[in-house]
Amino acid sequence: MDCNFDRRGLKIDNITKVLIALRFYASGNDQRVNGDTLGYSQASVSIVVKEVSGLQAKCGKKWIRFPSNLQDTKEQFYLIGEFPGVIGAIDCTHVPIKSPGGNNAEMYRIRKGWLSLNVQIVCSPKMQIFDIVCRWPGSN
Repeated sequence: MDCNFDRRGLKIDNITKVLIALRFYASGNDQRVNGDTLGYSQASVSIVVKEVSGLQAKCGKKWIRFPSNLQDTKEQFYLIGEFPGVIGAIDCTHVPIKSPGGNNAEMYRIRKGWLSLNVQIVCSPKMQIFDIVCRWPGSN
């Protein structure tokens, strides 16, 4: 029996789209590698990452905000790591970009050889996103 198990032409559900985008943001791999790992084409990963990133940028102010009760946040972080006074955890990643051109394009090149933006994410002890900052060129 000859069966075709690829996903061509099938709709990708929203949860899977978010997971594909998060995997892309977190892994540092290119879209083809993430697509191969998850069973989707590079083109599908590209479309999904663009869609999810656009929605994050559009809806960010509604859902991404710093907590109003910092004392609760400090207590929750203390319960996790017994480190006093913590109000957020920061993680950084490099997001690959196309060359912006111009005289400053090489500022975006990192050690791995590709161009990137340095993205910083601040989150709560419950992994809620407080802030996303994406404005610095790649850094060695």
